[in-house]
Amino acid sequence: MEPYRLSSRIVENEKEYLVQTINDERQGIIRSSLFVNGDLLDSSVLPHSEEISETDILNLVKTTHGRKISELEYLLKNFKNIMEQGNPETMYQLGSALYYKRMYPESRELLRSAVSLQPKHHKAWLALSQAESAMKNTSEAVRAGSRAVELRGQFADYHNNLGELYLEAGSCKRAVIELEEAVKLNVYYADAYYNLALANIYNGISREDFSMFSELTPKANDLLQKATLIDPGFRTSVYESGLTALNNGELKEAFSLLKTARDEKKEKIRRQQAIYYDRFLMSSDWASQTAISERITYLENELDKNPGYIDLLHELGVCHLQQAKLGWQRGVEYFQQAVDVNHELKKSLRAKELAAEELLRISDAVIDISEKNE
Repeated sequence: MEPYRLSSRIVENEKEYLVQTINDERQGIIRSSLFVNGDLLDSSVLPHSEEISETDILNLVKTTHGRKISELEYLLKNFKNIMEQGNPETMYQLGSALYYKRMYPESRELLRSAVSLQPKHHKAWLALSQAESAMKNTSEAVRAGSRAVELRGQFADYHNNLGELYLEAGSCKRAVIELEEAVKLNVYYADAYYNLALANIYNGISREDFSMFSELTPKANDLLQKATLIDPGFRTSVYESGLTALNNGELKEAFSLLKTARDEKKEKIRRQQAIYYDRFLMSSDWASQTAISERITYLENELDKNPGYIDLLHELGVCHLQQAKLGWQRGVEYFQQAVDVNHELKKSLRAKELAAEELLRISDAVIDISEKNE
């Protein structure tokens, strides 16, 4: 089968964005990649069946490429608009979307503006810490992460995030304080146990705190066992190699491998979340039943970590309303199809009219609820 390759360039704010979409016959996928100034920013794949025709492959490449271009144009256009509007909530939403799309400079600019306009926006501080960290601005990341913890000290994931940032900054002792607080708040927090193991191993290398040296290997093994029992997703070949190095006393090798295993898992989650995490796109025309269902699953998992997180409960409610709206809209479309087949079918015509009227009210309510600021 002939390979197809489409490329499109967009120049914006002295940056060149290149979207390239190709079909990989060997792997049976359509791959769409985004480059910024020549560097690969993100890549997504769409698998297809082996029996697909060449015409369908070409159409799939064109459709996938067009959607990727449209999404990029949508994000860039709204970046400008939202910066001008000065609404901290929409700045946070789009900033989060851009972070998961790996557009870190744009994400950071929006999130810095959001916390400047609304200094108590704890979610924006958390997101800002992650954007700063992605850009290797460790001290700024720690400052933002610390502010998020100050505002919501009861959230385990905020302490875990700050613990990770302290570890990046080379402060094992501070990292352990935050990570131990995270597992106190949630005894089933796999990520926090894993990071605690990393902090103890790194302390064995840096020798920052001699009181942490005692029984380092068994302690780290115990923490890693807890993490992997709760979340088996940590167990990869890289993880197993790191565990072997740890038990052989090769601390530098163990830390490097175990950290790589953690970061690979985080990147896998980021790629998954890039599809549906951004709340900004969730309230736009890009929303889909699949995206919303996946977002609901994500929020339910996050609530397992932080059962008292009111904002997550609120967003979960919004997602269910979005899901209901799309379901209602689909119902109207089916009634319309029935009317198109038989214009004399009065029950379908009446059902469509009633459902369409109610859909307008539902849509208005969902938009109003979704746009409410904190």
